[in-house]
Amino acid sequence: MRRFVAVIAVFMMTLVGLGIARADEKVLMMATTTSTDNTGLLPVLAEAFKKDTGIELRWTAVGTGKALELGKNCDVDVLLVHAPKAEMDFVSAGHGLGRTEVMFNDFVLIGPAGDPAGVKGKTVAEALKAIAAAKAPFISRGDDSGTHKMEIALWKAAGLPAPDKEAWYVQAGQGMMSTIVMAGERKGYTLTDRGTYFTYEAKGTP
Repeated sequence: MRRFVAVIAVFMMTLVGLGIARADEKVLMMATTTSTDNTGLLPVLAEAFKKDTGIELRWTAVGTGKALELGKNCDVDVLLVHAPKAEMDFVSAGHGLGRTEVMFNDFVLIGPAGDPAGVKGKTVAEALKAIAAAKAPFISRGDDSGTHKMEIALWKAAGLPAPDKEAWYVQAGQGMMSTIVMAGERKGYTLTDRGTYFTYEAKGTP
């Protein structure tokens, strides 16, 4: 099912170095976001990285909040995430050696082609107010990911309390692709990064 897309905001993917020494120097462990993993970019980068350095890149894909926790616990060597304030706090607290912006993506609000809340063409604030007023299904990541953090900030910027227990507001607690699929099944709206949305459309997921 085709869905309309509204641009929300650009975000930077940031590389945070942790400076962890491992016995096996031929493997670099990375924690990144499900959004990045869903794009299919990482296998391409991993192949090029190994060709250039001889080092194998392995990664785990989780929400940004969980990725930062993995870094804090020294379970990985590097992070590729997208929550600037949380990243800066992480480095300032001494958990990371540095923070480098490496690429960008953007957030988009997607919804069913029928657009039951009538949000197409509206500003972000107007769109969220319309969704809340119509009590149209909204599927949130609900997982403390960078996307979830942005969503909460957008509700607040619209002058609305972040939804929580409203019947029309569902917290998926899952990765981005699964959240989009759930929104499609429920004919609802969700906030996603454009890269994952492109992958979703390319797969022809209903």
